[in-house]
Amino acid sequence: MTKPLTGTAILMLAAVLATGCGADDQSRPGFPRTPRTAFEESPYPYAASAEDVGLSSDSVWLLKERLYSRVVARHVIGSEVLVIKDGQIVLHQAMGWADRDDLGPMERNSIFRLGSMTQPFVATAVLLLVEEGSIALDSPVSMYLASFDNEASRRITVRDLLTHRSGFVQGGEPPGYAAQPTLEDAVNLAATQGPEFRPGERFIYSDLNSDALGAVVATVSSMPVERYLEEHILGPLGLSDTHTTFSPDADWADRVPSSYRRWGGTSWERWWNPARPHTTSWFSPAGDLYGTAFDYARFLQVWIDGGAFGDEQLLQPATAEAALADATGTDTAVSDTTVPRTLGYGMHWEIYARPPTTGGLPVFGHRGATGTLGMAFPHGNTIVIYLTNSGETEVVDEVIDAALEMFGS
Repeated sequence: MTKPLTGTAILMLAAVLATGCGADDQSRPGFPRTPRTAFEESPYPYAASAEDVGLSSDSVWLLKERLYSRVVARHVIGSEVLVIKDGQIVLHQAMGWADRDDLGPMERNSIFRLGSMTQPFVATAVLLLVEEGSIALDSPVSMYLASFDNEASRRITVRDLLTHRSGFVQGGEPPGYAAQPTLEDAVNLAATQGPEFRPGERFIYSDLNSDALGAVVATVSSMPVERYLEEHILGPLGLSDTHTTFSPDADWADRVPSSYRRWGGTSWERWWNPARPHTTSWFSPAGDLYGTAFDYARFLQVWIDGGAFGDEQLLQPATAEAALADATGTDTAVSDTTVPRTLGYGMHWEIYARPPTTGGLPVFGHRGATGTLGMAFPHGNTIVIYLTNSGETEVVDEVIDAALEMFGS
């Protein structure tokens, strides 16, 4: 059962009502939102009420209104929120604008650029190859990528990449990295430059780790990493709305919101819309997937279920448990290695709270710099997805805090 509203929550509720967005009508003028009626194309059934699945309707309503108030306050341009408990939807609403410049409202089941929510997919690919014996976690990366066989990078292991302990730093890409013709060429450039810190010593989050893992997958599987994801994860799980490439000509392009950023101030400006292609020459495992809230919820559910989907098994339960174990140790006490709102970090999974019972899985998930978040609460079989088109904002942190308060015990 979710907690009753706290004194703080009641005060926040009053503040929301004061903004004029407390009514459950379809929108406040100028700030659209979809109705709360069932979405016809949903792959999940709807709970008759939050109480029917052990939640509080008041708490769910408050979460919805808090997020809508962020749109009204222009803290985000548009967003979509999805809460699933025991396989049933208790909240699913889109708010604000898919394109504010063209006055296109955000719709449910939009396809967002997922940003770093991509990274658990490449980790899953690595773990699949570990289970089949093609990769060993504690082997040096140089066994799979010759460019790592140098003094600077030779000690980095696959496990170091998975747990962000390679010594690479965020933003540490060498000159010319993004301009390389392939992912493998870019990773070779980074390996030749080497990490900034000694491998294995500390946790430092870096996109370079995810890209390097993708290059390992490509080398071992003899296919581009994006093709491996499609054939071994996206396809088997039925994630038909998750894509590795984008084109304005794609039949799903009209479901992709425009992207907004704040350029050194508080005003949002559109920097990309789906009439334009993305100009990167290669797929980055650090952040280039596109997907929907429904698809990501299914991916999280597989991990909640110990790697199972239906009567099939994507990963073995022991593998999923090991991947969700906190590998950061005490490093998170060091200010320059922390990831905000996380308790720790597993194998390319953010850990938000420890298991409430011995032997259980922790609260886990991942966020992205594109304003995206997916969270899983295994002990309560609850999933929270929050996707926006507004870059990385403090609203994502607020969703993490609110979800932990509502579902974390």
